[in-house]
Amino acid sequence: MQDYTHATGTIIGKDGFEIFFQSWIARKPEGVLVIAHGLGEHSGRYANLINALSGKGVHVYALDHRGHGMSAGKRGHVNSFSEYTDDLKIFMNIVKNYHPDLPVILLGHSMGGVIAFSYALAYPNDINALILSSAGLIPAVEPPAVKAKMALFFSKILPGVAVSNELDAEQISHDRKTIDTYISDPLVHDRITFKWFSEFVAEEQKCMDHAADLNMPLLVFHGTDDRICDFSGSILTHEKASSKDKTIHLFEGLYHETMNEVEFERAKVLDMVSTWITKHIKPAKAAKSGLVKKAAPKKSAAPAGKAKSAPAKKAAPKAKAKAKTKAKKVKK
Repeated sequence: MQDYTHATGTIIGKDGFEIFFQSWIARKPEGVLVIAHGLGEHSGRYANLINALSGKGVHVYALDHRGHGMSAGKRGHVNSFSEYTDDLKIFMNIVKNYHPDLPVILLGHSMGGVIAFSYALAYPNDINALILSSAGLIPAVEPPAVKAKMALFFSKILPGVAVSNELDAEQISHDRKTIDTYISDPLVHDRITFKWFSEFVAEEQKCMDHAADLNMPLLVFHGTDDRICDFSGSILTHEKASSKDKTIHLFEGLYHETMNEVEFERAKVLDMVSTWITKHIKPAKAAKSGLVKKAAPKKSAAPAGKAKSAPAKKAAPKAKAKAKTKAKKVKK
């Protein structure tokens, strides 16, 4: 990350929650990438992607969703899935304010893929392109019907009770170092509440029902041996999306975190993703500069400190978690 200036800070999200974020500011920016991470993890787990983008003129911003990483909130809990997209909207507004003349691409991984998908449906004009990495649209293993019904029942009477998310860290990647780092990471956790489960299931279905409403440039990629999120959700999204510019890459034999796979496999994934980003940023920037009036002087530095507007809730304690990856690229 030699070509980046790194900074961290906090913003105040929905309902006064303090949301942690990180930024990697490029020297000669052409565009902005915003990352929405997956369930139980945090913004600090995307070093491979950030390294791949180093020197390519892309600012990178990533937040820790509420109840994750260094952000406030009960681990693995929301009262409504829209709290994630509301926080992201506040964050996106700040990012766009700092870089009004730059195109913005939103990337979501796993649960973050559902958040990014929902955001693109709600605020299509906020982003110039959407990337879905192993999006959690269809689970690889459906929970037993009885268990699912019990969870939905308890979400009404015991919404805040937390249980294990039952994700197996051995299934995030074939790379031993990735797995061991994930397991020992104090900012990773394995908690979900009954209410989170019911909200997530409903949001998955909503996204699939409205996939045809996606019309921005779209990149979808997934490992075919993902045992956490079924790659059929990515195929269906690509098929249904109305985007004229849409691409899908399926990586044969890779696990859930394709960008964190063994080195020679992840190199293929990262080269594909970084190439797609840079290819889509330049024309988007040209189009944007032709439409946007010259505004107030833009700030080149990231919001490095705190941008508070309401008292923040104390961050929840750290916890544990789980993970996923192997590869051959197939482009459809």
